[in-house]
Amino acid sequence: MPVQNYGVWKAHPVQYTIEHAYQDPRTPHLSLYFTSDDPPTHPSPTKHHRPHPPPTKTKEIPNLNRAAINIKSGDRDESRLVYWINENLSAHHITDTLTTLPYGFQSLTEIDHEGLDYIRGNLFNVRSGRVLPHDIHGKNNDIIDVLEPRMRWAIEQHADVYLFGSRFNFGNGIHNIHMNQGNIPSFQHDDGVWQDGGMIFHSPREGKWVGVFLAFASQAAHTDDEEGHALSVSTWADLLEKRAGERRKRGVEDSVAIVEVNVDLRRHRLENRSLHPVSLAEWRIHNSQGQVQELPKSVVLGARATMELEAPMCPLSEQGDVITLLNKEGLKVHGVSYSAQQIKGHLQPILFAH
Repeated sequence: MPVQNYGVWKAHPVQYTIEHAYQDPRTPHLSLYFTSDDPPTHPSPTKHHRPHPPPTKTKEIPNLNRAAINIKSGDRDESRLVYWINENLSAHHITDTLTTLPYGFQSLTEIDHEGLDYIRGNLFNVRSGRVLPHDIHGKNNDIIDVLEPRMRWAIEQHADVYLFGSRFNFGNGIHNIHMNQGNIPSFQHDDGVWQDGGMIFHSPREGKWVGVFLAFASQAAHTDDEEGHALSVSTWADLLEKRAGERRKRGVEDSVAIVEVNVDLRRHRLENRSLHPVSLAEWRIHNSQGQVQELPKSVVLGARATMELEAPMCPLSEQGDVITLLNKEGLKVHGVSYSAQQIKGHLQPILFAH
C-alpha cells in the first residue's frame, strides 16, 4: 500500500530546528516550522533557528505547522542519506503550475496536479547526488551541513515552500519528505510511484526556484512502473559511489543522453557519452502523458557521437514536458524536462546542459 495522505503543502517557512547526534543518534529530524497564512507573518531573521528542539515530546510550536524531515535512515546497515539540489528548477515544467496552488495542504487525489517521482520525473541530474552521514565533525561533510544553509536562505528570502509528503493524521504537519519507493523489505509496503516527498522553494525576490530532494542510500535506483518496488539490488549508494573505472565498465546505463529536443518537429538529439558504440534496438522515448516512441532496431550510436531521431508517436507539449529514455530492459538511462516558459514565443530547439 502506498504512503497515506499524500499531497503538497504550500507554506511560508519561518524557523527550524536540527537534532544532532548527541540529541538523537537513532532517528534524528530536521523540523521546519511554517505557516499557511497569506500574507505571512515572519519573525525576525535572527530568530529563525533554535539551538535545541522545543521542550515537548511532539516537537510542536504553538501556531506553527511542522515538517518532519529525516536526516538519518533507520537502516542499521546503511544509515546515510542521499541528496540532490537543483538550483535551476525553474527549467522544470512543474514550476509552471505550483504558483497557482492556494496556501495550505492539498491532497493530490483531489486536485489536478502531479506528485513527485525521483526516477520518472526528471527533477535533477541523478549523477549530481551525494551520499552523506547524519552528523560528523568537520565542514561540508554531513547532511546537516547541506540542509541548514538552504533553510536559512528560504527563511531570509521570505520564500514559499512546497512540501511534498504525507500529512500527519492529526493534521498539523507533514512527513515522508523523501523518496517513497525502492525501499528495503521492511518498508516495502510504502512503495509507490509519483508519491515521493521533497521540498521546492520559490523566492519571488530572486525569481529563483530551488529543489531539495532526499533519499535513503539503501533505496533502489530503479523501480517498477506499477508499484515502485525495487527492480534490482543496485542502490543509490552503489550508483553514486562507484569509482570512475567501475562506471566505465557499467555498460549502457547513463551512457546515452538527451541533449536537444525540437518540440515543434518532434525531434530528439541523443549523444553517446561512452567510448563504445551503443545499439538502440528496443530502446524507447516517452513523455509525461505516457506516449511512447520505440527507436529503430537498426540504429547504432557510435562512440562519442550524436544523432537526431524523429519521434512522431511521442509528441511534446508546449505547456512543458518530461522526456525519458529507457533501454531495452525498461530501465531509465536518461531524462530531461522543460517548462512552458522555455519555449514561449519561439520554436528554437531546447538544449540541455550535462
